[in-house]
Amino acid sequence: MFTFMQNVLYNFFISLGVIIGGCIFGGLAATLNGHPPLKTMLDLCEKIKIWAIIVALGGTFPSFKILQVGLFNGDIRSLAKQVLYILSALMGAQVGYLLMYYLEGRGNV
Repeated sequence: MFTFMQNVLYNFFISLGVIIGGCIFGGLAATLNGHPPLKTMLDLCEKIKIWAIIVALGGTFPSFKILQVGLFNGDIRSLAKQVLYILSALMGAQVGYLLMYYLEGRGNV
């Protein structure tokens, strides 16, 4: 069993990897189909962000069950942990989106 901080890091990097990997392979497919790859990559980033978070959490139902137990049974510790897991996955997806955004050139670093 992983410690709390290990799970936070796993959630962050899994969602980051889903965004970056999905966008890069989507850009490759766009290139093979004759579409603009960088624009397609950025469009894909926006579309798969929520799925990256769900993948990092390992599916939605265990997360919702823990949230329900935390809210209705008063288990605040489990609720706080789950919220932090969700936030770390959300941050990983956002960092992946920003990396693709700057790669595409709209960010103008």
